[in-house]
Amino acid sequence: MKQTLSTWMSLLLVLTLCGCGGRGNSDLLEARLRQQEDSIFALQRDLKESHQALETARHQTEAMQKQIAKASNGTLLPEQTKALYQVTGVKVNSLLTGGVDLDNKQGDELWTTVITPHDADGETVKLPADMELELVDLSQTGANRRVGIWNFDSEEVRSHWYSGFAGSGFRFELPWQRQPSSEDLTLVVRMKSQDGRVFNTQSPLKISQIDQPQRPKVVQASRERLTPVEPARISFEAAPEMTIEENENPFQPLPAEAAPQEEENDSPFRVIKE
Repeated sequence: MKQTLSTWMSLLLVLTLCGCGGRGNSDLLEARLRQQEDSIFALQRDLKESHQALETARHQTEAMQKQIAKASNGTLLPEQTKALYQVTGVKVNSLLTGGVDLDNKQGDELWTTVITPHDADGETVKLPADMELELVDLSQTGANRRVGIWNFDSEEVRSHWYSGFAGSGFRFELPWQRQPSSEDLTLVVRMKSQDGRVFNTQSPLKISQIDQPQRPKVVQASRERLTPVEPARISFEAAPEMTIEENENPFQPLPAEAAPQEEENDSPFRVIKE
């Protein structure tokens, strides 16, 4: 502004010295200079008022930060209240979310995730807040659908801050509340900020199941495929009747024809015939 005023003064001086303009041109230049001065004064007044308004807003912001920090019972520092107004959502780091294998055997014993609050541009905001993590198995129904649910207040969340090559956020590594029956789960995140706003998001979670002892499968055949087996048939044929004669004398000699004939050569008491 000062530079513009100096330029007009220099131009007016040059025109006056050179005498290239008449009285009418001089009056026109003076009128324009007065307009420029009035504009400069108005801008300076607006700038001063803006500085005063900015200073007042700064003091009000500091007072509000202290009040919010006091209302949070020490869980939120005054300098963190600025981050509170920056948060617009929460997201799950899919690269750092999944199952954890501890014994190098088949199956995961734990699961882990990294939750990141972010601003309107998607940038990470380090703001502790109350969080609820829920694992859901969408292939199940009823009460079997929930694998587990974990709740953390802002003070607990603060201790889970993580920063690494693959990203930063609040990192959780948790054991199963109930052994999942599926390898494909869904993680549901609910975050509640100190000013009462609630942010929700969800993400798929892939795990490896622990080997279970296999039971022999019982094959149930269809009744239509079963072939009825005829019962075994037992034949009851009439046996020939046997007649047993009763002898009064059990020592009666057998008939000659029925008695066994001894051969001559077989008897050791053979009678030598003369």
